[in-house]
Amino acid sequence: MVKLAAVETSSALGGVALFDGGELVAEDTRRVENAHGESLLPMIDRLFARVGWKPRDVARWAVGIGPGSFTGVRIGVATVKGIALATGAEIVGVTSLDAVAFGAARQDAPCASVLFAMKGEVFLQVKRGGVTLLAPANVRIEVAPGVLAGLDVEELTLVGDGARLLDPNPIRQTWKILSEPPHDTPRAACVGRLAMGRSRDDLATLEPLYVRPPDITAPRPRV
Repeated sequence: MVKLAAVETSSALGGVALFDGGELVAEDTRRVENAHGESLLPMIDRLFARVGWKPRDVARWAVGIGPGSFTGVRIGVATVKGIALATGAEIVGVTSLDAVAFGAARQDAPCASVLFAMKGEVFLQVKRGGVTLLAPANVRIEVAPGVLAGLDVEELTLVGDGARLLDPNPIRQTWKILSEPPHDTPRAACVGRLAMGRSRDDLATLEPLYVRPPDITAPRPRV
């Protein structure tokens, strides 16, 4: 039976989920304020101890790669890459936009992932099954309804904590907003389930998906 561990740290609601042979056997979800820097490894250790696993028992690690908290995503990806490198396990990256949409709509129906991105913006993506109708992007909250309307789809499911922030007036009556758990923020269990059906990523080249460039303060010129 193949064991898989999934980690999601792109939002304040971090999580770890463990699967054995495709079945969820344990999950821990915690809201943090420190971008997971102090809490992720202890959370992994506690969950492994609960089910009696060791890191080398896991054949595949899944990790949320964002977009979301820059620091949180970096911590999650770096932690999982380090464990995979030490144990020889496979690694699979899953975006937070895919994770929050998992199971929300039929495969033949379009689904829009809308995650609050701070600074008056949302991260936005639209897919119909495996087909991307709108690639991951960050847009102003007030602009997002118009972007979605431009897709000219009669049926659309909107998921994510950013969906409730949109002005409802431009949203068509045939569209549905689904922002209750687990479709409010990305969850480790959804990251793991998506990773089961995907090819492994290259450990050396897997990187976070930022969508919006990180804020970097230019160094002050020397006087």
